[in-house]
Amino acid sequence: MLFLFLILLIVLLLVLPVVTQISEGNNFVPGTNPFTLDGVGWIHEESSFIGRCMSHCAAGFRGIKYVQHSGPPPGSVMNENKSWFSCQCDETTSGLSDEDMKANIVATHEKGSSCGVFCCWVPCVCNCFGLPYLTTKDGSTGTTLGTTKYVCDLCCFIPKYDILDASDKKMYHLRPDTCFLGCCPRCRCGGDKGKCCRIPFILRNPSTLEPIKSGATKNGKDVNSMVDVLWSGWANECCSQKNAYHVTFPNNVSAAEKAVLVGSTLLVDVTMFEQEGDDN
Repeated sequence: MLFLFLILLIVLLLVLPVVTQISEGNNFVPGTNPFTLDGVGWIHEESSFIGRCMSHCAAGFRGIKYVQHSGPPPGSVMNENKSWFSCQCDETTSGLSDEDMKANIVATHEKGSSCGVFCCWVPCVCNCFGLPYLTTKDGSTGTTLGTTKYVCDLCCFIPKYDILDASDKKMYHLRPDTCFLGCCPRCRCGGDKGKCCRIPFILRNPSTLEPIKSGATKNGKDVNSMVDVLWSGWANECCSQKNAYHVTFPNNVSAAEKAVLVGSTLLVDVTMFEQEGDDN
């Protein structure tokens, strides 16, 4: 009976729809609460209860629609995910009205059901059903802006993504640095903003795999464009289901490319970090 309870507890930790807050700035102090920063946008998730349950053992499996809005998130959802345990059976987060879900839509990021990330280890399966992806569309016209796709190759233990434009041309490649002859992701310890022993995902040229610079400098060195995990303090890390990411965009990136890169960040969360019980 105890074993069954533990399995149920693990599954229920993952069945909460996400509301993500978007903030701007580069002055985050490690250990402070990033969720108190002024929000310039927010994203709500629409997905099924069964899909969220299945995603525990098949990361990226479920069909999802993320709707990205401009402006601060509704006050009714600002207390979401503050507890260590949450369960919700609805398709969207409680507290969101129909007006909230339709207000100031900037973009959508969506996918149908697909194989989970683990299928990358079984190429014949992922080739038939497809690996996780997110297609980003303009919120006003529904026009496709680009797509982020999980990539499977011989280095199956290295999570990696191709980021495509509206014509399916590769714009960027997103993956961590590697070690052990390219067989394992390289962990980073310390840093001004990130967690200890984290794995930053670096935005790269799709042909040369060289990191793309953000245009910013630090200590006289160019800063790479990346998706990194923030250290948000013990209270958030240990007692909530929230996770915070720092996204560094390339210099002079267009609004459409920014929207696609937001979708890329969401896919990284879905395929890599969601199963730890963390939500944005």
